[in-house]
Amino acid sequence: MKAGIIGLPSVGKTTIFNVLTQGKAAAGPGAGRKLEPNVGIVKVPDARLDFLSSKFDPEKTTHATVEFVDVQGLVRGKGQDMALAPVRTVDALVHVVRAFQDEAVPHPDGTVNPERDKQNLNYELMLADIASIEKRMERLEKDLK
Repeated sequence: MKAGIIGLPSVGKTTIFNVLTQGKAAAGPGAGRKLEPNVGIVKVPDARLDFLSSKFDPEKTTHATVEFVDVQGLVRGKGQDMALAPVRTVDALVHVVRAFQDEAVPHPDGTVNPERDKQNLNYELMLADIASIEKRMERLEKDLK
């Protein structure tokens, strides 16, 4: 399974990525300005699999894994094609929303409002989906000619 971690800048995406993956990716204001996402793979613990493995002693035991992709912060109206590209192939989205006040970390919209931020990012995702569908329709129409 592959999960993309998304949200506005400076909401804690990379901090959550580091906790989930036991990683050491740079976090904090300005750390997410790179285009390449952080990627980490986590083995999913499963007591049932461990029990069966101990009983039947197979040559190999393979645990399920989750690959986490931590993308740069998404800013409304900034052309998200490049930022959203890494999450186009994920199976799930982990949407991180800021709910903390910190003068040292200014909010892109000026005030902290988790509900508004969630709605704004959902709209950005919908617009990206519409743009993707329009491109696909253009290609199909071109192929029909």
